[in-house]
This record gives sequence, C-alpha cells and structure tokens, in this order.
Amino acid sequence: MQIGLSLSLTAQLRLSTSAYVVSGFEPALVFDFKNSYYRKGEESTVFASAITHSASTNATMVDSDGLLKWRPHNLLTHSGDLTNANWTNNDLTVTTGQNDFEGNPTAFKLTPTTVSGFHRLYKNQVNSNLVNGMLSTVTIDLKADGYNFFSVATNNQHYAIINLSDGSVSLDTGSVSPTVTSLGNGWYRCSITSSTVFQEVFSVVETTQAISFGSQSFTGDGASGVLVAYPHSFRSGLGGMVTSPDTASSYVPTTTTPVYLSRRGHHIYNGSAWVNEGILHESEARTNLQVHSGDFSNSAWSKSASTVDTSYVAPDGTSTASKLTGAGGAGATGLYDSNPQGTGMSLTCFMKAGSSGVYGWIEGIVGGTSPYGVFDLESGTVVHSRQCDASIESVGNGWFRCVLANTTSGISFFGAGGSDNTYSSNPWGASSLTQGKFIYVWGAQLEAGSTPSSYIPTGSSTVTRAAETLTVPAANLPYDNTNMSIQIDGKITYADSGSTNTALPWRWRLDNNNIIYNRFTTSGSRTGQPQFLQQATSSGNDSVVGANNVYSAGTNVPFNLAGRHGSTFINGAHEGTLLTANTTPTALPALSSIDLELGQLFMGTIGQFRMWSDDLGDVGITEAST
Repeated sequence: MQIGLSLSLTAQLRLSTSAYVVSGFEPALVFDFKNSYYRKGEESTVFASAITHSASTNATMVDSDGLLKWRPHNLLTHSGDLTNANWTNNDLTVTTGQNDFEGNPTAFKLTPTTVSGFHRLYKNQVNSNLVNGMLSTVTIDLKADGYNFFSVATNNQHYAIINLSDGSVSLDTGSVSPTVTSLGNGWYRCSITSSTVFQEVFSVVETTQAISFGSQSFTGDGASGVLVAYPHSFRSGLGGMVTSPDTASSYVPTTTTPVYLSRRGHHIYNGSAWVNEGILHESEARTNLQVHSGDFSNSAWSKSASTVDTSYVAPDGTSTASKLTGAGGAGATGLYDSNPQGTGMSLTCFMKAGSSGVYGWIEGIVGGTSPYGVFDLESGTVVHSRQCDASIESVGNGWFRCVLANTTSGISFFGAGGSDNTYSSNPWGASSLTQGKFIYVWGAQLEAGSTPSSYIPTGSSTVTRAAETLTVPAANLPYDNTNMSIQIDGKITYADSGSTNTALPWRWRLDNNNIIYNRFTTSGSRTGQPQFLQQATSSGNDSVVGANNVYSAGTNVPFNLAGRHGSTFINGAHEGTLLTANTTPTALPALSSIDLELGQLFMGTIGQFRMWSDDLGDVGITEAST
C-alpha cells in the first residue's frame, strides 16, 4: 500500500538544499528576479503574492532580444468585466462565464438584441499615455457564436472587420494595420494599431457589407452572437511591449485603472550578449524635457553643417533613427534645440558610427565653459568631457547611449553631432564631419537628475515617468527579535552627490528611532561607501561601514551586500569582503508588523533579495555577498 505525501518546502529542504542556501540555512524569503523564483514563509509563491509593485505611468525597458520596449501594461480599464457600468452598451446582452480558447470561463458572449441599432460596447476613457501620433494597439480574442463578423475600432474612422468563419480581414480602413492569429477551436486573436486616440469600440456586425459605422445598424435575432475575451490596449510604438511575465502574453488584467507592471526581465548588454539583470526599478520620477526626442528631422531641431535623413534602424528595432551627414562649410556638424535649464541635469543621446574614424558629441550650451562630452563611437569610450560626468554604454548592434550627467553649469541648448577629431575645446565651435561622412542618432533625453534614467520618448510635448515602489508586506517578512540576515545584489546607477543617503537599496522602518537598512554614501571624500545600519529606541544607532571608496559613481555599478542584524551585534559584507562586527547593540527594533521598502531610494536593477530569521554568522554573510 502506497501512501501519498505532500511535503512543504521546509520539509523538502531538510532533504535537499536549494540554490539559495547559505551555511546550511535556507532563506525564508527569496526574490530571485533573474530566474523568476519567489518564496515567502518558506513556501514557493508568485511575484504578486510576495511583493507589491506600484507604478502610475508607462516606462521603457530592454527585452531579451535587446530591443527597447514598453513595460507590460494595459490601458483599458475593466478589461475583465464587460458588464461593468464603465462600458457603454448599445443594444447588446452580455453573458458572463463563457469558455475562452483554453477552456477557462473568463469569456463573454455579446448577443445583439432584437431592436435595430449599433450592437457594440465601447469606452470613452481619457488616458495620458494615449496621445495622437503615438502608436497604440487594441487586441481582443473572438469566436463566432451565431454571427461571423466583428468590428474592432479605435474610433469611428479607424477600424477593421474580421470574418470569424476563417479569420480573414473582410474590411480594413487602411490605417489600423489589422492582424489576426488563430488560437485554435475557432478562436482568433485580433489586433489593430493606430496613432489616434483610442476609444476602443467592439461591435457585432451582420455582414461584410457593413463598410462604415453608419451602415453597421441591424436587427439581431436575440440568440446569435460572438464570444469575446481579454480585450486590452497598450502602447505599441518603440519595439512594442514586453510580454507579461504573469500571463506569458500581452494581456494584463485591469479593474478601475490602467495597470503598469514591474519591469522584470530587464536586459543589459555585456559587450557580447544581452544579460537578464532582474528587475529594473526607478524610485525617482523623471521628465524628458526634450521634445521630439526620436525625430531629428522635425523642425524643432535646428541643423548645422549637416543633412538629416530618416528611416534607419534604431535601438528599439524600428526604422526611426536619423543619419547625420556632414554637409561641408563652416560650423559644427550637429543638431540643436534651445532648451534653457539649470544645473544638475543629465543629457543622453543614442549614437552609432557610420563612417570610420568618427566621433559623437553632446553639448549643453553654445560657447563658454559648457557641459560637453566627446565619444569614440567605434571603441565605445569617452574621449573628453567638461562640467559633467560623461559615460558611454553599449546597447548592441553598434549603438551606444552617450551620457552627460550631473552637469555643473546651466543648460541653454541640447546639441548633438559628429566630428572627425577628438577635439578638447568647445565642440560647437570646433567640430565638424568631413562632407559625406556620417553618424546615426536617436533618442535624445534631457532630464533634471544627476544620473540618466530609462529612455522616455516624447512627441510635441514633454513626458513624465512617475516614480515606482516595491513593498514587501509585513506578513511575508521573517522577523525575529534576536537575529536576522539580509542579502541584496544588483546594479546601481548613482552620482557622487556628496549625500549621506545617496541610495537606499532597502529600508525597514517604523520611525526614525526604529529602523534597519542598507545605504550607499558619497558624503565628504566617499565615492560609494556601503553602510549597514540598525536603530532601536532602547539601543540607539549602530552601524558597520565599508571603506570610503568601495564603489565609484556611474551607470550599472555591480554590488552585492549581505548583513547580519542581531540584538547584540551587527555586521556586513560586500563582494566577499567581511567588515568588523559591532557588538554594542542591545536590541533590535520591533518591526514585525512593518512593511519593508525594497529599492526605497534606488535607480538600477535588483537581481536577488534574500532574508533569513537566522544569524548566518560572519562566514555566512561573506558567502552570501559573493
């Protein structure tokens, strides 16, 4: 007789250890963002149950194919409930509980009533991420259930009609680029894409003769209809949208507001391959103050000693990059736009060598002691810089993101261009490309911030990417009032700002007198000092710190921190280097009912976060930090 057993993770780990064990201790909490593994309370779980992510606007990230794309999102509210009052119903009966293409009862049947009319559902929703001129896509799954024709529209002038008997497009208004994919069992996934503001109109149509909204009126039989599931709309410019890691599709469920998922699976180019660095997290809101950021042919950009051609492949995979060619004559070969701003700005532009022996440059002002940088677009190095922190990052296919950060003088122009030489004087007055030589440019960004952030595309107006948060609920945290151990690794972007709290990778805080956290400090002569801190009302403030210059300010700086926090001790380690324990604490703060803020003050990627309700010891935290 065989007895079936169901072992908890705790029991299983007594029999075999996982990849997350340190010194024989399994962490009760694991967020492995690189490998999409999550654990709470010693049990495997999913991202949404382990951690709460919040974001109120769209943002970009890099997918596994190396293309710059939009984060997973859905701009269509109440996408999973077509009976909601926010949907306007014109002469349709909406029946819930219908089977979708996978057999799940999440679909709806839309049945035209027996009155003459336009049998459709639509939403008049206003969303700041839907603007004219920016591509967006609306998608819905469909199956005939009595009627074979269905119209998917963005508004009264932009729509397509799908023949559900064979999945063909029976009518295309010519401006929505319809696509139809068979899902099996009579189901089809239908999408249309447009650069107009979306209204999202879904209509049951009687015949292909319904060639306009004015002729789509008919009388239903009260029984025949169409099955529909998973309606959603999303920004589809750039390289498209990253697939949702939760649904493995483009669908992201919504209720009362649009949903913007976390940027898990963000990839960084290591010089030869795209590497998954985990979750891209930016706790600071940023605004791209440079309009027409990806269109240098626009009249907003003035041209000097150059010609500009468009339709070249950009870092997002679209044919939107510009070719900047030297036109001969006096002056710098470049583009510029008047854009007065203060100090502490970051200017970035994607650049790629065309001709051999050419250099790119970015400048923030014409003349004077302006912030500027010169970049070798073949070797990927910074040649000269002034009044800023200049850097260059390879983004694949010969493209580099060139950066002027933490500018120390004001900005009056955003200028970008190319040169034949590695001049060290003022670029605008001394640089040019020989007539016929060229470089490629794309994606200009001017933002108030001492470091560059993820690319924010703009059209005719500036665009803001809101701050985002990652919160670990108290119920998921392995609190112990005697000892705990915590490890985090990733890649951080920061500037030498002279600040005590330059960055806080995580913070567990009741109030100013009861707190445990890690931070990076650049105050005084420090360029990046890791600090491990804890404070309790009865014990006071205790800390352990690394050397002043463990890290240097920059973009995507690797780090790995592990600390042990106890009622009688605190110690830390970074990259396998053990610090000296502090044995003056007398208590740990009472944080058992307090949420933890992950990436509390942080710009970069987090690869892994682990917590133990155990003291790993000095040997353990040394191992955990490697």
